[in-house]
Amino acid sequence: MRHVVFTLALIVGALSIRIVGQDGSLLTVSTSSRTLQPGSVVKLTVTSPTPLSTLTGQAFGRPVRFWSVATNEWQGLVAADLEAKPGPYDVRLTGTDASGKAVAGTAALSVVRKQFETRRLKVGNEFVNPPAAEAERIAAEAKRLASLFTQTTPRAWRGPFHVPVPGDATSSFGRLTVLNGQPRGRHQGADFRAVSGTPVVAPNAGRVVLAEDLYFSGNTVVIDHGLGMFSLLAHLSRIDVAAGRDVARGEMLGASGATGRVTGPHLHWALRLSEFSVDPLSVVAVLNDLKE
Repeated sequence: MRHVVFTLALIVGALSIRIVGQDGSLLTVSTSSRTLQPGSVVKLTVTSPTPLSTLTGQAFGRPVRFWSVATNEWQGLVAADLEAKPGPYDVRLTGTDASGKAVAGTAALSVVRKQFETRRLKVGNEFVNPPAAEAERIAAEAKRLASLFTQTTPRAWRGPFHVPVPGDATSSFGRLTVLNGQPRGRHQGADFRAVSGTPVVAPNAGRVVLAEDLYFSGNTVVIDHGLGMFSLLAHLSRIDVAAGRDVARGEMLGASGATGRVTGPHLHWALRLSEFSVDPLSVVAVLNDLKE
């Protein structure tokens, strides 16, 4: 098998770049965004003069999973970890063309600094430290979720992602909460104001892989969208779907509520991509013009 190595100089902020291989082959790589912040997502589009039979990548220590959108075009999502430090990062691309010739390249993505907000609250002690009797349950549920997010299935989602309830997000992804003077973890999702009983729908197509009551998130639905993408919808007052069911974008999952460890009704939407927590609104924005 002949190998052709491409060196890519792709800095987020450049709309596209052409890469010429040693044999004169030409690839074009474009990015959907001029900035890449911690917890955000960028869409890469790779086009070639001849069809590629495979294309894979790796960035931030995680796989970049591409899907074919046309004879000579592939797209993939690159997620930056919430804890990613500012600076350059490599994206490694490997693939083969129809003749079996290998193609490899390295792209340099630049992460820019983001200042996350801090929220300080005084709450009852029961909202700061869970009772010791619940420690075993909490650990088991965390382990189950972490295991789910490692799974990779074929792409089920199509087109843009939609928010699961009407209205704008009321809290920002990555926000640090300080409870009674004690720093807690960063907010790994988006919260939406939703009175109890508001219909909650699937942000995109996928398979329900969890639908049950969890200690922190209450009545929770997790959807596997495929290609390492998962939605978690939390604090529901009721669940209308069961694990193992395929759902379409916009299909009813249940109703919003205030179950779990919350102080009032709202919907929490978290999204995982390649095991990273990413801002769901970043995915909505990046894929808003996607046709399928």
